[in-house]
Amino acid sequence: KWVERLAVSPCGSYLASASGKKVRLWDQKGILVRDFPDQGSTITDIVWGPGRLELTSSAYGGIRVWSPKKNEPVREFNWKGSVLRLAWSPDGKYLATGDQDSTVHFWIGATGQDLQMFGYPMKVRELAWDRDSRFLATGGGSQVTVWDCSGKGPEGTTPLQLTGHDESANVNVLAYQRNGNILVSGAGDGKVLLWRPVEGVRIQGKANLSGGVTQIVWSQDDSLIAVGSDVGEVAVYSI
Repeated sequence: KWVERLAVSPCGSYLASASGKKVRLWDQKGILVRDFPDQGSTITDIVWGPGRLELTSSAYGGIRVWSPKKNEPVREFNWKGSVLRLAWSPDGKYLATGDQDSTVHFWIGATGQDLQMFGYPMKVRELAWDRDSRFLATGGGSQVTVWDCSGKGPEGTTPLQLTGHDESANVNVLAYQRNGNILVSGAGDGKVLLWRPVEGVRIQGKANLSGGVTQIVWSQDDSLIAVGSDVGEVAVYSI
């Protein structure tokens, strides 16, 4: 089966790969270190947790956390649904998932408690945390929905709704600065929009591509963004 996901550990010692129901771990020389047991369905995402050498994988039925030193998962978050995307908060306290049933799940790592946010018009594939682990930006439609995860968490609260993309276009990409509070969104309408959710819902800057936005990457110093489109464009913008 084709390799769907790759993830390099923060320390650079391991490369994780996901193919079908299988997650494998490789060292820097390309030698297989771990061949973890199959999950019950196709792996949809893999990410390394911040601040610890553990790999998280998702599939229909829930989430597994793996250690390079063990064959069996060290932790499980079970849910009878299909997880599409994973995103740990930078402080490692929370795990957010974007899901097939148009919801976002918010797992509290210390307790395993699962909070859920509903009301999205589409399945959610876009997740982005700010550097302080306070704001979680999500897609799932033409608007960018931003949840405030401080205090007791986002469940039951009213999120910020960032409106600027065309109603007929879906948000495809969300990316926060590494060390700042600017959020950039890209959608099928070709618009690239800058936001500062900590200050409200006003658009801070915008640009337009001739095709739908498919990729956005911040430069290491947070001063530039590179944007790719579905008609073969790559544009670099100065913030």
